[in-house]
Amino acid sequence: MKIYQDYKLIQTVREAEDFRTPKNIFLQCLIFGVVFFFMSLIEGLGTIVSIFPKLIKFAGTHLADTGSLADAKISEKITAMFSDPAYTNTMLFCTGLGTLVVLFFCRVIEDRHFYTMGFSKEKAGIQYIAGLLTGFVMFSCVVGLAWLFGGLQFEGVQKFSLMILLVLLGFGIQGMSEEVLCRGYFMTTVMRHHHVWLAIGLNSLFFGLLHASNAGFSLFALLNLILYAVMISLYTLRTNSLWGACAVHSIWNFAQGNFYGLPVSGIDSGESVFKMSLKGSDFINGGAFGLEAGLPTTIVMTVCICILLFCPLPFVDKKTEETGETEA
Repeated sequence: MKIYQDYKLIQTVREAEDFRTPKNIFLQCLIFGVVFFFMSLIEGLGTIVSIFPKLIKFAGTHLADTGSLADAKISEKITAMFSDPAYTNTMLFCTGLGTLVVLFFCRVIEDRHFYTMGFSKEKAGIQYIAGLLTGFVMFSCVVGLAWLFGGLQFEGVQKFSLMILLVLLGFGIQGMSEEVLCRGYFMTTVMRHHHVWLAIGLNSLFFGLLHASNAGFSLFALLNLILYAVMISLYTLRTNSLWGACAVHSIWNFAQGNFYGLPVSGIDSGESVFKMSLKGSDFINGGAFGLEAGLPTTIVMTVCICILLFCPLPFVDKKTEETGETEA
């Protein structure tokens, strides 16, 4: 049996002349933490600025009615806004600001070209479309298994507006932001001087921990998030492109929340095409965190990882396939 592991992107990253990054792995992790901090800070400021007018309007109305701002209704209003799907949609678009922070760091501070992050111009459109199809099929398989195992109940088709297309765009931006951070930046930075599996392992662990503050987060959720990150890391390396990984991530989240109507990593993303409810064991449906914390996701991710390690892919350049296989 042959295992695909000599990836073209590794060669691209290691042979790049313009790419400043320390060799010390602990220093690389520390720098990643700093980059993530500034990314989160900019995204948070952007979100606050976007909802600030609503807060000011409410505060003005409340002050005119009561003559005071010192009561519980102000904090209740803020809490309600943060749990509103409309706020979630705003937050999705603000992740684009965080993406710009990471791209700035990579291009200006690390002095690297974007193709070393996986942003290759070659067949970018095809890779993105293939990623959309792949991500939708993967999550549909998760839904199918959860339903067969008795963890989901189908409750019909819902009325939805064209606003759902705006949410799709938002998830397109959000999915790209996490892929740029974890795979495009951190994974490729680590594998510049270290083994590719160390790069995959570290970025996958950090990716899982980044969701630790989400509602319903558990050890099972962490395990599945790590498996997902390993899968998408291999997908990036096999296709020699970050475009497909961005598409997989984006459509996975959109299908989960706004197509099937399920929690996205513990977050309610608003209106959806179908209405489905969780039932039965949290071990199957993931409970408050959603299907990403359930057994069906574990199964699908494990199968996908095996496919990416051992099977040829129809949308991968044959030349890459020929140079990317060794005996296991």
